[in-house]
Amino acid sequence: MPFQIPPPVLERLRARRLEQRQLRAARSAAGALREPTGGNFIDTIRHLFSGAASVEEVAGQYVAAMYAWQDEVEDKYDAFLLDPGMGPMAYLTSDGRVLEDLRGWDGDEIVEVDGFRAHSALIVGARNTRIVELLELIPQPPPGSSVCSKCNGKRVAEPVPGFGTELPCNACDARGWMDAA
Repeated sequence: MPFQIPPPVLERLRARRLEQRQLRAARSAAGALREPTGGNFIDTIRHLFSGAASVEEVAGQYVAAMYAWQDEVEDKYDAFLLDPGMGPMAYLTSDGRVLEDLRGWDGDEIVEVDGFRAHSALIVGARNTRIVELLELIPQPPPGSSVCSKCNGKRVAEPVPGFGTELPCNACDARGWMDAA
């Protein structure tokens, strides 16, 4: 089920998308980007280890490809990048869907996600964009539900005690609450 995005949040997302595009265009004009090459992350690593190109060249080509994919997804789906990721790039569309673009990671498709993956994208997106209102899109606890004992309602927790970094909580699907028993 798509999330309902309030108009003020949609306005902030659109403004951020425009700002990010302008930054990418400035980098490109300054010559910081290379020509994009196809291939996912694994193919890029193989290319790097083949010795056919320098680290700087391969990295520049991969980043240029990521920017091209980002522009394509944003335009085609009226989407907003939430997470460039160490994994699939995650987007929120203006109609409330969460998409993952697998092309740059390990696949060649764009898929709609829900549950834990969608909630995680919103949490990471709120961190990355500083648009904390994205967290309000995650469903509120229904009557009879209980606070998640792993994350204590924060939606994020250390995977194991002492890990040092909090990630979206998999115990509660990153909602902060558990269904009534």
